[in-house]
Amino acid sequence: MAQKTNLMRIDRVGGLALIVWALRRPGALRSGAAGIGGWLLYQAYTGSNPLFRPLGIQVNRKPHAALAHETIVVEDAVTIARPRAEVYAFWRCAANLPQVLESEIHITHEEANEAVGWRGVRDGRLTHFGSIELRDAPGESATCVGARLEYVPTGGSLGAAISCMTRHSPQRALADALRRARTCLESELI
Repeated sequence: MAQKTNLMRIDRVGGLALIVWALRRPGALRSGAAGIGGWLLYQAYTGSNPLFRPLGIQVNRKPHAALAHETIVVEDAVTIARPRAEVYAFWRCAANLPQVLESEIHITHEEANEAVGWRGVRDGRLTHFGSIELRDAPGESATCVGARLEYVPTGGSLGAAISCMTRHSPQRALADALRRARTCLESELI
C-alpha cells in the first residue's frame, strides 16, 4: 500500500538545514540536531511523517486553485434525511458553509441539486476552498453529502498537526458544518 504524502515542501527543507548547521561546529547539542536533521531528511525522502498518520493529514501538491501551491486536504461525509433539493438550498447560503480561519466566503460554482463550490479569502489571500457534492441516498428522501476542503496551513504540515489537536482546526470546522446541516435540516417540520 502506497503511503499518502503528509509533508509539505516547506517541511521537507528543515532536515538539511539542521545538518548543515550542526556540521559547522560539532558539539553535543549540534550532534543531536544532526540526528534530528537526518530523521527529517528521511521524512523528506518519503514525503511522510509517521507521527502525522493518525491525524489523517494529507497533502495535495497540485491543488486546482491557482493561488495555492500546496494544500492540506480534509474530506468528510454525512447522510441527511431530507430530499436533495432541500439540502442543496441549505448549502447555497454562504453562511452555512464551513467557516475556516475567519475568512470571507465566496461561492465559486453551483450545479443545481448536485454541488456547491466555494473559496475563503482573508486580507486578499486565499485561505481555503472546498466543495459539497450531493447524491441520493438509498431509501426514501435522504441525501448523501460529500464534503472536501483544502486549506493552506500556517506553519506547513506541523502547523496542520497542531491545528488538528485544537478546537479550531479546519477538520473540526468541516465536521461541525456537516453536523449542523443535518441537525438543522432534520429538525425542520415536514
